[in-house]
Amino acid sequence: MKNMSWINHPAMKNIDPRKLAVLVELIGDAEGKPLDKSLPSLMSANAKLKTMGLSFTAEETNLILEILTKDMSPSEKQKFNSMRVMMENVIQKNSKR
Repeated sequence: MKNMSWINHPAMKNIDPRKLAVLVELIGDAEGKPLDKSLPSLMSANAKLKTMGLSFTAEETNLILEILTKDMSPSEKQKFNSMRVMMENVIQKNSKR
């Protein structure tokens, strides 16, 4: 993993150790990869958390996305944000079931 400074972010202060383990794995798998390679890692992390009865908070999610997109070009970031909106809509629909 390139840079672990994100672990000192205030959003990580009281994070559940199980969530932190999933997050470290996610960042390790996805950091610096192009959009099409990082989205599956994010979806896998969310699925893993769901099986544990956990989910990332909005602040944790924003930090994850900041880390994953920091090396992307502006056009890649725009695509990523579009995909994020679609993913959030799907997640909201599934959580209402």
